[in-house]
Amino acid sequence: MRSRFFATRRLAGAALVAAALALIPTAQAGAVVFSDVTLGMGLSDDQRVFLNVTNDHFAPSPAVAVALVQRAASPVDDFPVILLLAKAGRRSPEDILRLRQEYLSWSDIMFRMNISPSALFTGITRDPGPPYGKAWGYWKKHPRERLVIRDRDVVGLAKLQVASARHRVSPYTLIAERNKGVSYEHYVAEKNRGKYPKSKPPKKGGPKSSSSGHGKPKAQEHGKPKHHGKP
Repeated sequence: MRSRFFATRRLAGAALVAAALALIPTAQAGAVVFSDVTLGMGLSDDQRVFLNVTNDHFAPSPAVAVALVQRAASPVDDFPVILLLAKAGRRSPEDILRLRQEYLSWSDIMFRMNISPSALFTGITRDPGPPYGKAWGYWKKHPRERLVIRDRDVVGLAKLQVASARHRVSPYTLIAERNKGVSYEHYVAEKNRGKYPKSKPPKKGGPKSSSSGHGKPKAQEHGKPKHHGKP
């Protein structure tokens, strides 16, 4: 009986090791898939690198990451916001994307899913000035109340949080750089050149982004997102 017991345990252990080893190629392949999928999206190199850095920072499952960038109306803007809010609110990224596809503003999504705006202001302990100062001031005075903030500012703050956390740099330094004309995408891309495959020539009909990826980001339209076809 004892020999049969130990033989069973050895077989079970071997099965667990085999299962663990089987997951390694899948994870590596998933990382390649995400990098590859950004190549055919018609993005600038800054935007493409920023997407990959954002993916590495939050580390969603490969399947979820690819689905988000393929289904989002504006991947460069939506991807970092979705992952930041999902992490802060312990929510599913797919649920946040679904609400976004229902044309809710980011403020509405945070309110509906009970996600604190504090996620947008990590590391910001004093008035950051424009364009985020007014929203920051209201949040500091009314931390438990609903924060109404423009979509483009939520996008900017999400990108700011990615750049700040990933490279351990003060949000104030990044805001100062932005005010000089250096976008968050460009700042991050400059620190990660060569880490990801270089982009191929843009394909016609690929998803468009509201950000240029170099210089100051273009202002995103306030309120509800535009519809870019079926998700």
